[in-house]
Amino acid sequence: MLEGKKNIPYTDQDKESISLLEPYCSEFLIHAADVEGLQQGIDGELVSKLSEWCSIPVTYAGGARSLEDLEKVHSSSRGKVDLTIGSALDIFGGSGVTFDECIQWNKTH
Repeated sequence: MLEGKKNIPYTDQDKESISLLEPYCSEFLIHAADVEGLQQGIDGELVSKLSEWCSIPVTYAGGARSLEDLEKVHSSSRGKVDLTIGSALDIFGGSGVTFDECIQWNKTH
């Protein structure tokens, strides 16, 4: 518990689960565990579904490897889903994308 807020792990990623949890959340952080840390690309199907299911802010995590993945998430979700890049980012030892490239991309989107 941090400042009166809780982070509660939940494993089901479906429309019913989102609807059940949304009234109690201010935002979602969805980890696509099957691709997390692999740097082999995002789960585009899940990103599209999240953009349809969620009415609160949502950030997707898992598999990002390049700026192209930022663009894929942005376009497939119609700007409704944000992306976090972990292992591929240079400041975390990755070589897929630099922090500065991400900053520049975000300034234009």
